[in-house]
Order: sequence, then structure tokens, then C-alpha cells
Amino acid sequence: MNEWSWAIISSFLLVCATFLMISHSRTWRAAHRSASSELELDYRRRQFRRRMQSSAMLAILSPILFFGQWIDRLPPLIQTLFWGGAMLLVIWLAMLAVADIIATKNYFERIRRNCLIEQAKLEAKMRSIHDRLENSDLPDDANDSN
Repeated sequence: MNEWSWAIISSFLLVCATFLMISHSRTWRAAHRSASSELELDYRRRQFRRRMQSSAMLAILSPILFFGQWIDRLPPLIQTLFWGGAMLLVIWLAMLAVADIIATKNYFERIRRNCLIEQAKLEAKMRSIHDRLENSDLPDDANDSN
């Protein structure tokens, strides 16, 4: 690849990272205003930090990729440190992505579990009311009309 190709790829990554950071900020502001519980606010806060950090890592990686094309002119130790640092950033980015996936899965599983518990409580209450109505001592003519 020539220098212009690397410049275009690096610029594209930088623009994407910037767009993502702006999007995360807007999402966080909206979530902060409309959070329905402390649990949701905590989840959204942690999500915001993870996603901003991963987008910032992407922004840092874009010039690393661009300048990496000239790194082969430097001593091997410098090259190793440069690309080793780049690999650490990529690994950290992947770990943030996995952490975000797990946190999202756990959060929505907790919401689903709470909904199922609430549904079971409401169904039990409905059965209880239904049983009381069936067992109540209504006059015979009231029972016949149903």
C-alpha cells in the first residue's frame, strides 16, 4: 500500500472514532436525563466509560497505523516497542468490547428476570382474586346470570 492509502485508512478510522465519541456523549446525556432507576443509571455510566475508552483507543490507533509504515527504518528494538504498544492497545480494545457484551447481557438478563418475577406475582394475585370470586357466596340468581 502506498502512503495515500494509509493516510485514507487512518483518516477514516479517526473520523469514525470521533463520530462514535460524539454519539456516545449524546447517548449518555439522554440516558442521564431519562434513567428510570439507580441501577440503570449505573449501567449507563459504566457503558459510557467503556465505549468512550474504546473509541479513544481507536482514535489513538489511527495515527499509529499511519506512522507505522515508516517504522521499518528504525532500529529493531524501537520497532518491537512500537508494534508491541499497538498490539496492547488492540488487545485492550478487544477486552473492552468483550466486557461491554457481557455487561449488556447481564443487565438485560437482570431486567428480564425481574419482569418474570413481577409477572409471576401478578399471576398469583390474579389467581387468588379469581379463586375468591369463584368461592364467594353469591346468590343463585347471580351465578345463573354468568
